[in-house]
Amino acid sequence: MQMKPLHIAFSSRSAKPLGALASCRPARGFTLVEMIVGMAVGFLVLLFMGTVFVTSSFNFAAMGNYMVMDRASRNALDKMTQDIRNSADLTNFTSSQLIFNYSGSTNLIYKYDQAAGKLTSWKTGDAQTNVLLTGITNLVFTLYDNVPVSGGTNATTTLVTKGKGITVSWKSSQTTLGRRISEDMQQALIVIRNKPVY
Repeated sequence: MQMKPLHIAFSSRSAKPLGALASCRPARGFTLVEMIVGMAVGFLVLLFMGTVFVTSSFNFAAMGNYMVMDRASRNALDKMTQDIRNSADLTNFTSSQLIFNYSGSTNLIYKYDQAAGKLTSWKTGDAQTNVLLTGITNLVFTLYDNVPVSGGTNATTTLVTKGKGITVSWKSSQTTLGRRISEDMQQALIVIRNKPVY
């Protein structure tokens, strides 16, 4: 018995996969309203991050300047305390200048220059002056009597013969990122140990 060949006919139309059917749909983009809302949200996020960055930078710089001013104030006060305590006598006093007889014919002078905002010191015979503080907005010397009043407080005086203690009060400031920052008022009482009491 002779077998007849089997002929299979294939259709030229093949079934399309599901992905191809899905890709036939038209692509959908952002609408104008969605794009505007997205840009606005992004702008607000960037604005918030920028504000945080600027504020943090200013606070960091201000903290650094506070530390610098505090260190300069302490160094100046330590230097003044050491020299004034070693001085023999106070010979001249104003609210912005002190003159001491330091040793023999050598005088020690402290002067506050309000226009320049700095406190300088020097001894007679020195080749240059020492700048103790800069950026000062206010500085006042106050002289106190060597005899306490009732209650244990000291009265102020302008007579160098009666003065035994000196108070120096000052306030400094610096400019940081376009803003001026000031430290708290600094104050210290220094006793002229070697000054004779009349």
